[in-house]
Amino acid sequence: MTQRQIMILPPADLFAGAAYYFARYQADYPPAMFDFLVEKSLSGPEPAALLDLGCGTGQISVPLAQFANKVVAVDPDQDMIDEARQFATRSGAQNISFLTEKSEELPVDIGPFSLVTIAGAFHWTDRDRVVKYLEKVVADDGAIAVISRHRSNCSPYDWWSEQLAYIEAFWGGFFPAGKEGVRPTLEEPNDVILARSAFSVIREITFPYEYHWDLDSLVGYIFSTSKACPGVLGDRRSAFEDGLRSRLSAISPNGTFIERGVAAVLLASRP
Repeated sequence: MTQRQIMILPPADLFAGAAYYFARYQADYPPAMFDFLVEKSLSGPEPAALLDLGCGTGQISVPLAQFANKVVAVDPDQDMIDEARQFATRSGAQNISFLTEKSEELPVDIGPFSLVTIAGAFHWTDRDRVVKYLEKVVADDGAIAVISRHRSNCSPYDWWSEQLAYIEAFWGGFFPAGKEGVRPTLEEPNDVILARSAFSVIREITFPYEYHWDLDSLVGYIFSTSKACPGVLGDRRSAFEDGLRSRLSAISPNGTFIERGVAAVLLASRP
């Protein structure tokens, strides 16, 4: 399977077994980012509607639901959707419709939307196809927000790079994407994809954050990723975890880890 094929058709087991860990161990997004999205796209005089693609366990759609009249949250993984439903119930968000579907295969009659959010998921889709679809369902004055994390100055000893190096070495020099796939190297950045679409007015805004982990919660986070979720590790899970804990404990004997970085939002709209 080529890298291009993997990018367009990610394997069904991409996040197999990850949802439990995703819901409990993913770092929160900074509150200022939510404030920005509400101000720019969900606070106008007209009723607001939100589409959250690759919604995972509802990290974006559930907090924003209180500012929208209608929310549609989409993810191809049923376990992720189940966790998102539970999060919505706990939060009292009753205006969210959940769809277990690929972003490329949605109907066009679910819009129009004031805002589309895609957090940490755009690179797993056929991005050109998704943006072409969004041209049909985003309101004329609506926007797309592609959200990514960029880590830097994690401490101690840049543990973020160290855990990535461990995972890559564990798999023999690559990052997996599901049981059969290899994580694709994207040929074009997200802003280039957006710039050639109808949403060619692009602004990037970054929101700094700092998140503190202990050893157990950090290992739980790593199990939530496509590189090391339980379904991908299979019967190698114990060996992976033992090696990971040993590597991380050597970096931080007291078991504390600080993640620093920014949540970067590419906000794209029509001219």
